[in-house]
Amino acid sequence: MYQALYRKYRPKTLEDVCGQDTIVTILKNSIKSGKINHAYLFAGPRGTGKTSVAKIFAKIVNCENLVNCIPCNKCTSCTQVNNGDIIEIDAASNNGVDEIRELRNNVNLVPSYGKYKVYIIDEVHMLTTGAFNALLKTLEEPPAHIIFILATTDPHKIPETILSRCQRLDFKKISNKAIVENLRKISKLENIEIEEEALNEIAQLSDGGMRDSVGMLDQANAYSSKKISIKDIHDINGTIVPEDMKNIIEYIFNNNLDKILENIDKYNDKGKNFVKLTEELITFIRNILLFKKAPEYFKNTQKNIEIYEKLPNIEVNQLLRYIEILNKYSFEMKNNNNTKLLLELALIKIISEDKPVNISNKENEQKTIKKESEIKIQNPNKNLQKQNDQTYEEPQKKLIVEKQDDNYELKKKIKQIRIDNTLSNFSKRHLMEILPNLENLNNMLLDPDYSSIASMILDGKLKAASDEYLIFVYKNERLANLFNENILSIENLLERTFGKKYKIIATDIEDWEKIKLEFNKKTRKFEYVKENFNLEEILGKNKNNSIENMFEEIIEYN
Repeated sequence: MYQALYRKYRPKTLEDVCGQDTIVTILKNSIKSGKINHAYLFAGPRGTGKTSVAKIFAKIVNCENLVNCIPCNKCTSCTQVNNGDIIEIDAASNNGVDEIRELRNNVNLVPSYGKYKVYIIDEVHMLTTGAFNALLKTLEEPPAHIIFILATTDPHKIPETILSRCQRLDFKKISNKAIVENLRKISKLENIEIEEEALNEIAQLSDGGMRDSVGMLDQANAYSSKKISIKDIHDINGTIVPEDMKNIIEYIFNNNLDKILENIDKYNDKGKNFVKLTEELITFIRNILLFKKAPEYFKNTQKNIEIYEKLPNIEVNQLLRYIEILNKYSFEMKNNNNTKLLLELALIKIISEDKPVNISNKENEQKTIKKESEIKIQNPNKNLQKQNDQTYEEPQKKLIVEKQDDNYELKKKIKQIRIDNTLSNFSKRHLMEILPNLENLNNMLLDPDYSSIASMILDGKLKAASDEYLIFVYKNERLANLFNENILSIENLLERTFGKKYKIIATDIEDWEKIKLEFNKKTRKFEYVKENFNLEEILGKNKNNSIENMFEEIIEYN
C-alpha cells in the first residue's frame, strides 16, 4: 500500500528535525543533564514538527541504550509500538471533563517498560474550561514517572494557570531554504523530477509548514506525468503565475476594470482559490515595494526580477493602499463563501479610489471640473464613491454653492436628540452584535438599486448603538451631512439588512471626539427625548432624499 510522503519522511530522530535547531538543542541538553521537566508546551504553526518532536522525545526518554540522544530501536521500549508508556490524546475529540478525569485516574499507574509514562495531548487548546481545571491538579503535583507534552497552534487560548506550569517551547515557521533542501532530498530519494523554481514556489506557498510542503510535492507528483513545473504547482494550489500577477497590477494601474473582471471569471472557471490568489497578490505587491525601496535585498532574495522591471512606476503610497484594501478583504474571505465577489469588490474599491489630481494651470482645472461634472450628471449613482473620496475633497470645496436651508436649526436639533437618545441607552452588546452584520452590505455594492446607499454607509464607522438608535461617524462634516440628508433611504436599507428598524444619525469625527469626552467624563447629561417630528417633511420626501439630487450643491454647470 502506498504511503504518503509526509508520513514516510516524518522525522525519526532529533537529528532529522528541520528548522527547529533551538528546540532540539534544549531537549538534547535536558536529556543529557537529566533535567527533564514534568510538563512541556509545544506551541507553533501547523506542520512545524510539534507532534513529531513529542513522539521522538517520548521514545528517547524511555530508550534503554541511548547514545547521543539517538534511540537504539532495539530495546523493548523502542520496539513495542503499543507498550502503553506513550499515550496520545486528541483534545479536539476528547475535550471533556470525563476524559481528563480518566487520565487523572491512570497517571498513578507505573510505566510498563520504560522509566516514564508520556502523555501527548494534541490541540490542547480545544479542551473545555472544566477539562483544564481537571488537568490543573495533576500538573501541579504529578507523579515522578509522568511527563506531559501539550501541543497547540493557539497558545493564547490556554489558561495562564496551565501555561505557568509548563516549560514552553515555541516552534517557528521553517525557513524557505530549509524546506527547499528537504524537498530536494526527498525528490532525489523518490526519483521525482522537479524544477528548482517549482521547489521555491512550494516553499513559498507552504508558509513555513514542512508537512504542507511535502504534501504539496506528493500532490504535484501525482498531477504531473513529466517533470514538475511551477505551472503545475500553481494549478494544484489554485494560484496564478507571476506573469499573470504582473498583468493584474498593470490593469489596476491603468484602471482597466473590464480586463480585471474578465480574468477573475477565467480564474473562476479554472477553479482557482481566490483566498490564496489574494494572499499571493499581496505578496507580489510587497515584492514590488522591496524592488523599489530595498533593491539589493530584493535581488538577493527573489527570483524572476525581470517581471518587476517591466512594471509601470507605481507610487509607494498607492502600493501600500493596494495592500491595505486587499488585506482587509482577504480576512473577510476566510469567513465568507463568496470569495470571488469579495475579490471583485476589493479590486473595484482600489480602482474607484482615484489618484490625486495634478493641475498645472487654470485652463486644465476648468476642463477637469467640467469633465467630472458631465460624468456625474450622466450617471450620478455610479460616481457616488468619487464624491465621497478624500482625494477630491479640495476641488469640491471650491465648487460648493451655498444654499439657504430653512430647516437648518431643526435638523441640528434632530441630530442632538438622536445622539442623546442613543447614548442615554448605550449598549456595547448591541454594538458588538450589529457590527459584523454591516459587512453584509458589501454584497449590495454591485447591485445598482442599493450600491450608492450601501457605499455611503460603509464609508463611515458605527460607533454607538442602543436597542433603537445607531450613531455613524464620518471623517468630515460633508460626508456626515450627506448621510443625514439620506436618513430615510439608509434606514430602509438597514432594516432590510438587520430585519429590524433603527433610527440613525451621523456626525463627523471632530464632533464625535467632543461627544465621547462628554459621555466618558459625564460632563453632560444624555437624556432620552421622545421624537415628535416628521422626518419625511423635514428632509423633503421627493427631493432632498434622492441620490440624484446629492450633486446639486457641488456641480457647476458651464
